[in-house]
Amino acid sequence: LWKCGLLSSSGKKGDASSEEGVENPLGGGKFEDGNWGNVGFLDGKFVASLVKGAVNDDDENDDDDESDEEAEVEIPSDAVPKMQHVSKEMEHITLNDKNEETAEEVQHDAISTHNVANTDDSSSPDNHNEETKEEATTPSHDEILSKAFFTSLLQILSSKTPLPISVSTYFAKHLVSAIPPNSPRLDMKQTSYKKVGPFLLEMESKGIIQLGASKDGKDRCAFLAAIVKQHPDLLEFKRQLKKEVEAGDADASIIASGPDTKRKMAVVDLFIVPRHISDGLQLEKDDVMAVNAKSEERKGTGFLTKAECRTLIEGYIEKEELADASNRGNILVNGPLCDALYRVSKKDKKQSASDHDSGYPTSVKRKDLIERWMDRMDNGHALVEMPGSKILHLGRGEANPVSIEVEFRQGNKKKFLTRVRGMEEYGIDAESLSTEVSNRFACSSTVETNPVGRAALKKGRAELVFQGHLSEELTALLTGDEKLSSHGGAKGSDYCLPKNVIKVTLRKGVPARKK
Repeated sequence: LWKCGLLSSSGKKGDASSEEGVENPLGGGKFEDGNWGNVGFLDGKFVASLVKGAVNDDDENDDDDESDEEAEVEIPSDAVPKMQHVSKEMEHITLNDKNEETAEEVQHDAISTHNVANTDDSSSPDNHNEETKEEATTPSHDEILSKAFFTSLLQILSSKTPLPISVSTYFAKHLVSAIPPNSPRLDMKQTSYKKVGPFLLEMESKGIIQLGASKDGKDRCAFLAAIVKQHPDLLEFKRQLKKEVEAGDADASIIASGPDTKRKMAVVDLFIVPRHISDGLQLEKDDVMAVNAKSEERKGTGFLTKAECRTLIEGYIEKEELADASNRGNILVNGPLCDALYRVSKKDKKQSASDHDSGYPTSVKRKDLIERWMDRMDNGHALVEMPGSKILHLGRGEANPVSIEVEFRQGNKKKFLTRVRGMEEYGIDAESLSTEVSNRFACSSTVETNPVGRAALKKGRAELVFQGHLSEELTALLTGDEKLSSHGGAKGSDYCLPKNVIKVTLRKGVPARKK
């Protein structure tokens, strides 16, 4: 209020600059009299009340404290009308100020709303552009269909699915399943073909596939008869997919994981370089420990493939320059190599004294040297899941077998018992296998954890005993190869053990085939 009452040199209110000798028009002292023209002072002596009763508690306390120390000032009677005039003028100023502030707030809100509206309008083209970009990056249904078509063809070729197959089966089991889970789903009605038949007929016209007609000849697109493996479009798609896999934009298992591709297991032979050989030849530790192996599971384990073992000895021959210049097919045998491959222990010397008297070779054929090198390696194995070459287990020595043993029932030479051990080594639960075999082949079964009169079992292992001669049926069931048995219960197996880990033993008198 005091600022509003000030006069500028131009005579307008609201300016902080003032002139000396100018008297406040609302009353009070002059601007140079020490009161600075404050309308609350009357002649520099009295204080006018602006609002009656509007006194804060703090002001009342302050007034009470000051009233004890200061004497009261009497207001003369002639000053009261002047004070009332000042109060009315102050109320007028206050209302004007409030109206001006309200108008400013309304104007500010209107400007803010206008700015927000402009901001929304200005951002709408960007949003439209972003939506356009998203629509552009989303593949069309024709593109989804084309990619799924070529992928399904590669999956059929990879899984060796027998042809011909009906178009309905191809569409449901192969074409639709070839679409990745994270990609948009295919809607044939939104494609330019509307149905799968016209699309396949166009692919046949390009020479990518061959179709077969129905028996009555009315449906030209009844069967998928053949796939042209060497078609340029199929080869180009395969190369492009390989680049995407290398760049990490696609999964390598998309081709190998067709709907009819079944999971399999295989046992791969591995080799371990003995400590005394690696130290004697001073081989690189990283090479011996398979630090640079392609499989993450083998890195740093010391389990080497046959090719990696051969690379070790070839590198040592090249490093030591042991190739015989006079005979390119021979390798010179130096001291460390002779100790590693040909020197025998004292125990072996006694058993083969004649060989020891003949001395050690100084030059051998490259082929014989490599065979000798592989024989001196320690054996190991890896259980690998296919497709994908995922290593499930690494171990020394040979893989533990699953033993299937058939014997006569006690006191009966016409009935048989089949015993199974070792399935736990490959993640097969004994109780579950026992129940499944009983249901599939309609036979009684028993799970024994402590068999009497037989070899003891390891802790946590069990032996399954089945009624009947089930060697062929169990082999077909565990390997997943239903061709090994004519029994219908062996079909649709979920097991995929390697055939070379199944060890079948027939006790004395038990026939190889059931009569």
